[in-house]
Amino acid sequence: MLLSKEAIHQTCIDLVVEKIATLEQAIQDANEAANEDTKSSAGDKFETSREMMSLEINKNTAQLGLATEMLRHLRQIDPEATRNKVAFGSLVATNEGLYFFSVSLGKIKVEDKVCFALSLASPIGQALADKKAGDKVSFMNREVEILEIE
Repeated sequence: MLLSKEAIHQTCIDLVVEKIATLEQAIQDANEAANEDTKSSAGDKFETSREMMSLEINKNTAQLGLATEMLRHLRQIDPEATRNKVAFGSLVATNEGLYFFSVSLGKIKVEDKVCFALSLASPIGQALADKKAGDKVSFMNREVEILEIE
């Protein structure tokens, strides 16, 4: 493998922890802004502003819930475990690239190399699930060959 599964796993955790911190700060900032906003003679403006803050808080709270769930899933992975077939927690080298089947973070850079952190529910995850090294699958009119699995 070009990258260690431990390094990829830690990068995913770091990215999600950073996202959680950013969302928590955004929620705190929006709460403070809503509380500092004083009612002026333009009452409608005040109510509109508070409603906008409320919508922003709700959106960020929903995203925070998703990020927290992603972190929980990542922490269930033992990066030292090796697998002989594609499953949750697998690092898979293919002729098209490197996939870490964990949570959907998309393209990530680890040690200046590219890896895709994807869910098994993703289209490529579904195509590769339960396959072994040497197996080939047809995916979007391309042949994807599994070279190695960790």
